[in-house]
Amino acid sequence: MKLLTTKQSRLLDRISMDEHGILGVDLMGAAGKAIASEAISMLAEIHDPRIIILCGKGNNGGDGFAAAIHLTDYHVHLYSIIDENEIIDDAAHFHQQCQEMGIPIEYDSEIPIDAKCDLIIDAILGTGIKGELKENISKWTQWINNQNCSVLSVDCPTGLDGNNGSVSHHTVKASTTVTMGFSKLGLHLKHGPEFSGKINVVDIGFPDVADDLDGFHWSTFEQIRLMDGLPKVSVDTYKHNQGKILIVAGSKGMTGAAVLSTFGALRSGAGLTVTCAPASIEDIYEKTIIEGMTLGCDDNGYGYLIEESYEKISSKFDWCDTIIIGPGLGDNEATTQLAEKVMLNSPKPLVIDADALRVFDRKTELFKHIKAPFIITPHEGEFCRLLNISRDIFNDEFPTVIEDFMESFPGVLVLKNAPTIILYMDNAVVNTSGNPGMATAGMGDVLTGIIGTLISQGVDIFTAAQTGVNIHSLTADRIVETKGHRGLIASDLLNELPGILREIE
Repeated sequence: MKLLTTKQSRLLDRISMDEHGILGVDLMGAAGKAIASEAISMLAEIHDPRIIILCGKGNNGGDGFAAAIHLTDYHVHLYSIIDENEIIDDAAHFHQQCQEMGIPIEYDSEIPIDAKCDLIIDAILGTGIKGELKENISKWTQWINNQNCSVLSVDCPTGLDGNNGSVSHHTVKASTTVTMGFSKLGLHLKHGPEFSGKINVVDIGFPDVADDLDGFHWSTFEQIRLMDGLPKVSVDTYKHNQGKILIVAGSKGMTGAAVLSTFGALRSGAGLTVTCAPASIEDIYEKTIIEGMTLGCDDNGYGYLIEESYEKISSKFDWCDTIIIGPGLGDNEATTQLAEKVMLNSPKPLVIDADALRVFDRKTELFKHIKAPFIITPHEGEFCRLLNISRDIFNDEFPTVIEDFMESFPGVLVLKNAPTIILYMDNAVVNTSGNPGMATAGMGDVLTGIIGTLISQGVDIFTAAQTGVNIHSLTADRIVETKGHRGLIASDLLNELPGILREIE
């Protein structure tokens, strides 16, 4: 499903009217009809229902007035958040129709404490929100959320940022959101799904120009694309054909990260793995990774990989199909120098995660010196550290921060957000599966293993990243069906993963 940012939504409106001659009043009229149709569907089981429509300033309020003229078979009461003389442009056209039809309207009024209704239509702000709600708006949204009835929001629930899915205090919690033409990016990020309810995308007559809009091509991951990222297993295959992965991961106190990455690879179908181990703690790897091989690397007894380990690691470059690097490596300077040397000299595709990303902190130009195709898998905090920005800036300027980064970034970015976003060149895919239980140590390590396996089997890096992320989150979703979110741990996925792959295939 294609998604639009708020900027792209405004641009689509302008192009429709200025370049294709579509009248704004016609778009608004179609929006109103679609909203009314959804409202009627929501009220189908209620006898003699009552509807309250709250209209704000601009087009969102106009959509509310336009919906009212199609709902006159019901008890409809309109509340305008603004004064009558502030209702202008296309909204004024439908406001006048409502007046002529005798639909009750109150302007800038006090909250109707004793009002009874079966449905509230929230046409207050839509996508026009950034930051906290003003008091004159939040008093209404609080009232909406305190009513014991269904809520239908127009384009975006009031208080929800249409770009990043963040919410203000007292954001409207909708039962259903009707969004015009295309779904909005923020409906699918962070708190978006929680506050939007069921999302219904309606056609109101926009021209077919969405793919030509400035900015990124945003979309959701479609399950039908899963098989594109899962190579068929031939009946006469053997382990060397199923992907050989070199894993540079782990250190004293964090051997679990190396183990989880290795088993993430093996459980998703890798034929062979070699996990590089600091020699002083190699026995831990040997005892735990019984189906994979280990490569002991001199570490001078430190318990972490050092630059002197490079020669032994690089000796496996020709053997492997893919290199995973980063999980649990630690932040020692010697290990960071080793990681840099491995990544800048690798002739094979790389999945770069966790501590290996420290190499690029405030030095993102180094990404251009990687010779092979590569994927990075930072979570939001690691991404902000790369760019040396605060999380507040990241959230306030999302998605501009990401789009600016991708302009010069040559690899695939797997941004482990809520939910995870996969980006390559000017394409961004939002993975809508997954759950809060995945916010636990080791989840990312399993993910790197899955993605590494797909690349080692010949899948291109963008497809491998999308497929791996989706399989990873589907597996976690399956587990929480029986175990719930609390207590979900990364190793739970290892046993469930083969069954999910079997079902997909």
